[in-house]
Amino acid sequence: MSNSAARGAVVAALTTALALLPAAAAQAEQSDKGNDIEKVVLTGVNVVDTTPEHIRTGDSWVTHLKLYTAKKKGKATYAGDGESECGAVHVVDGEVTTQCTRVLRLKNGTLTLSDMITYRPHEPVTAKTGIIGGTGHYRSAYGDGYITLHGPLTHLELNVDE
Repeated sequence: MSNSAARGAVVAALTTALALLPAAAAQAEQSDKGNDIEKVVLTGVNVVDTTPEHIRTGDSWVTHLKLYTAKKKGKATYAGDGESECGAVHVVDGEVTTQCTRVLRLKNGTLTLSDMITYRPHEPVTAKTGIIGGTGHYRSAYGDGYITLHGPLTHLELNVDE
């Protein structure tokens, strides 16, 4: 597949995903003025994924993402990139529990997340994630949010407190 064909496929998949995601995605990186909580909504597209085909307890892998925010008319805007490093802590009957650390590199700084997710590979899952730190604009960040994993897409809805 040529680079332009691959890029076209990714853009088409991202456009479709953004159209299907909650309306909140259109409110990316907005502030809640009343209590200093910044809402950060991102969709990541896997660029590199070293997840083993058959995950066993103790396996680990890395995923590199390109991050996007939704803008008007369903068009995505590049927001930065990120990495996830995950390890399988429990695997039974195809159900996998992982511990992941994620670093999101955005224009104004980085956010570091930590989560433990139980899922079945190739099935979508939504779980809680915690904000454990950051740099730049996010240097004193903490909070939580939700992460949804669905195939090559990762959707994040974060409540960043400072």
